[in-house]
Amino acid sequence: MAETKESSVVASRVLRKERTQMPKGNTARKKHVTPLKITEVGHSTMLIEMAGVKILTDPWFTDPILGIVTHPHSIGMRLEDLPELDAILISHGHFDHCDLKAMAQMDKSTAVIVPEEKTAARIRKLGYSEITVLTKWESRLVSRVCVTALPAGHLAPECTYVISSGDSAVFFGGDTRYIKEFRRIGETFDLTVALLPVNGLSFPLIGKVVMDAVDAAEAAVQLKTRVAIPIHYNISLTVPFLKRLFDGRVTGTAELFAAELKRRNRYVKVVVLNPGESWENT
Repeated sequence: MAETKESSVVASRVLRKERTQMPKGNTARKKHVTPLKITEVGHSTMLIEMAGVKILTDPWFTDPILGIVTHPHSIGMRLEDLPELDAILISHGHFDHCDLKAMAQMDKSTAVIVPEEKTAARIRKLGYSEITVLTKWESRLVSRVCVTALPAGHLAPECTYVISSGDSAVFFGGDTRYIKEFRRIGETFDLTVALLPVNGLSFPLIGKVVMDAVDAAEAAVQLKTRVAIPIHYNISLTVPFLKRLFDGRVTGTAELFAAELKRRNRYVKVVVLNPGESWENT
């Protein structure tokens, strides 16, 4: 299929569900009927299965990538063990979120969604035939699932996304820093799950380029999600000078995030997944 935006629709057409505050002390939640399963592969690579549609986020399988960065533990799924995918969703073009070596080995007929043309051009050279560039607040359908691109903040052009179908909706945060638009996103979508980066990477003069545990906990509150899953908090560097450069600049952990969110809002369930583990809404 040729590259197209014919299947794209503006996000204002996405159903906006009325939100209500949970009464204090009431822990009941509505029962979901749209099947949803999320599997941790590693870092920001997640397999989202919703209503029979399979979407892979921010693929990174090559270790070490560019010879400098590795996963600290074995990833949860080998490239050859991936199921047949309906789409690959990329938040931005950094190598630990857009592994071109791995994508060169994947099915080139799979739909790919990216936030800007430069990343699209790199992927197009691999032979992919269906690439959609979504700008913020645009959407496209992937079979029965709607993917909406949303604002983000990072060193590279980036989008966050909501993947939704029926009464299930997943926010995917890539490696964004905290942004004020989280409140609007939470008012627009009735989120089941938020996948939130938490490592807190920061640099002098620039400041934080990825949310830390405190930022991500506040994001979960503003997004009004029912479940929060921390992502993007474990990498290992293989080059000594990079180890020194990053020493002390990555502060967030899944445990810190869970503790901070519990302090802020006890109604949001925190699920920490190890590589290969899954969460389901059943």
